[in-house]
Amino acid sequence: MYLPSMYLSVQHAARRLGVSTHTIRRWTASGFLPCTRTAGGHRRIKQEDIEELATLIGGSNHLAARLARERELETLVKTAIAVTSQLDLADLLREVARQMTSLLDCHFCVISDYDRESRTVTVLADYDDLGNRRPDSWIYNVNQFPMAKRALEEHETVVVNVSDPRADPAEVAIMRRDGDKCLLVLPMVHRGQAIGLLEVLDHSRERRFTRQEMRLATAIAGQAAVALHNAHVFAQLRRSDQDVLDLRRAVEAVSAAHGALHARSSPADLLHETATLAADALHALSCVASWGDESAGASGAAASASRAIETKPAHVLVASAPCRDRPLTLTLTLAGASTEGRSELLTLIATIAAGALDCLLARREADSA
Repeated sequence: MYLPSMYLSVQHAARRLGVSTHTIRRWTASGFLPCTRTAGGHRRIKQEDIEELATLIGGSNHLAARLARERELETLVKTAIAVTSQLDLADLLREVARQMTSLLDCHFCVISDYDRESRTVTVLADYDDLGNRRPDSWIYNVNQFPMAKRALEEHETVVVNVSDPRADPAEVAIMRRDGDKCLLVLPMVHRGQAIGLLEVLDHSRERRFTRQEMRLATAIAGQAAVALHNAHVFAQLRRSDQDVLDLRRAVEAVSAAHGALHARSSPADLLHETATLAADALHALSCVASWGDESAGASGAAASASRAIETKPAHVLVASAPCRDRPLTLTLTLAGASTEGRSELLTLIATIAAGALDCLLARREADSA
């Protein structure tokens, strides 16, 4: 059952800890003791933080508490450096999983993306505590799992123990299937929006995580959210650079093939040459060129990597250009979504091919006359 946090005033906190109100204010100002403020600007401290600090002080002095907080801060700094220095997505996921399993002494870490529009969660990686990646490409709707939905929509950390009768039956069923005893679900929040989940699993015991463990885990989830966002932006920029390079090479290939198209001696040969040019220049699986009753097809270089179509839906582009009384049409099949410029370049190839075919037909007419 959820219980709301109790907040104490500076005076009550000072009496509980046996220190002066000035010390409490100094600790909150330095960040040593977290606090929030009322609308009137008065400090309020969570009772849980006070109790934890009282335990650490132990009635002697606050040196133990300060050392504990300093170790916590050192852990966060080291983790932040390790995580935020990774721009490659695979390296980042591995490092986040390593930090989480090491910090919490757990066995597995699952990292997922969240798409707010489709409300789907996509598992990006699943690592064990030795850094080995387990195969997992699961995609599910958040409505299937109330715990994940709560974490994503309410930005709430959720702990599920397999024997808890109040736990989500769907989550518990999967945990029992995989032999997990405890699941910690943390939302990765970037700029106020949940962008994914960190799920840490203990295979051998049910857990009640300490407040320090929860603070550290939540902080690492926040760092991971920023790093994951940056990695996605970096990957997108890198893809954009590659797309520009591919488009430039495609334009060069089309320019170089202009003469070859005009050298064809029959419409069938010209259509086959056009289909081959389009498939290779645009890295497609295949292309079919048709004009009237004639057509020709060709496989592109991407056909040898056709396994990509098993995980990505094929995408079809169609372009045409007029030639005499009918259009010359190119139908291109891509292994994934089309990138910017491909449709326009396919139209250019169709236009060049239509011009070459018109010249071929004109030569034939002149020869027969």
